[in-house]
Amino acid sequence: MSFSDRLKDKVVKAQGSVFWVKKTITSSAITTAAQDLTSVATGQLFVKEIVVKTDATGLAGATNFEILSNNAKGVVNIFVETVANLGANITKVMSAGAIQAETSASDAHPTVTALPTVLEAGKKLRFIGTASAGTGAGTIDVFVCFERIDENATCKAA
Repeated sequence: MSFSDRLKDKVVKAQGSVFWVKKTITSSAITTAAQDLTSVATGQLFVKEIVVKTDATGLAGATNFEILSNNAKGVVNIFVETVANLGANITKVMSAGAIQAETSASDAHPTVTALPTVLEAGKKLRFIGTASAGTGAGTIDVFVCFERIDENATCKAA
């Protein structure tokens, strides 16, 4: 590996650098048992933004769609939206600038919980449906923006 390649690799994974993880989930694959959204974080990562986008069918079945962590400290639920608000062609965004959830189902913010957090080293993000499992063939794309707190910290879609 050349010097410039090594330098580029070092800069790309520097503290404060940002990267995205994407996972597509089918509605019928959402269960009431938490499933992995990401692999284990190799260092501390700030969960800066979460964007979810449904297809023309959307989600069905569960009461809420939740993204949570298995952190040892802090709030578990990071992003919670009612499945009724994740129907056909919906986009919802949780960002560091919008700490609290909005109450209107018609806007682009989650109506239940939207709380940026730090994913601890050795922990991961997970997803779950509440009350009952998801049904149908609709899909949701989940995009998570991470900012590195620890140099070289990373994770990927599970």
